[in-house]
Amino acid sequence: MKWLTPEEAIAAANLTTTATKLDAIAKSTNGKNTAEERFHALGLLFDRERYEAGHSDFLKLLHSATDEEEQTDEEDELDQENLEAASNNQESSNSASPAQSQSEPYIFEQCKVQVVITLLPSTGQPGNRPVLLAASSHGDFPIVAMLNQEELGSLPPAIAQLLDDLKADFPNRQVRRNIAQTQTAKATPKQAIQPQVQVSKTSPAASKSSSNSQTQISLF
Repeated sequence: MKWLTPEEAIAAANLTTTATKLDAIAKSTNGKNTAEERFHALGLLFDRERYEAGHSDFLKLLHSATDEEEQTDEEDELDQENLEAASNNQESSNSASPAQSQSEPYIFEQCKVQVVITLLPSTGQPGNRPVLLAASSHGDFPIVAMLNQEELGSLPPAIAQLLDDLKADFPNRQVRRNIAQTQTAKATPKQAIQPQVQVSKTSPAASKSSSNSQTQISLF
């Protein structure tokens, strides 16, 4: 299914709204629900990157993404290929890191230093979300620290914006995961399990002989 303009999305989804209202939803940044969630409620898939890049067609029908053979357009495939290529490059970089690390000096400014911030699931109390910090270099084991989000304090604006973008994209990511799970379920053949029933057949004569051998009669 191709990307749609607000006018095309209204016609395709048979919505009782206007293109101006859809554009206002895309521009909205405040409120209880994100733009992605509001479009999702209308049965539409919203691509923030396309919208912010100035593309007039930034919407898709959700049911089309799942019903029409789960097909994606060329741009989605290219994006997936780019993500896979970036992942492969990262893996290649990590595999070559031991050799590279040996040539790097143990001078903080002249070697690669990796810092990882992992936000663990919330415990339900505000500010008490566990956070795992890890720093490493030269392919050696990391130095780690565990604290809560309140102790971590405010994140740099660039990281905070990155997390906001990730949170806003969660509805789209959930749709893509559901599509992938549907494709996997269809690709997995269902194997019928036939129980094996073993029937023991014993001849009447053998059964009678066995019965007689198990019965003893004393005459004296």
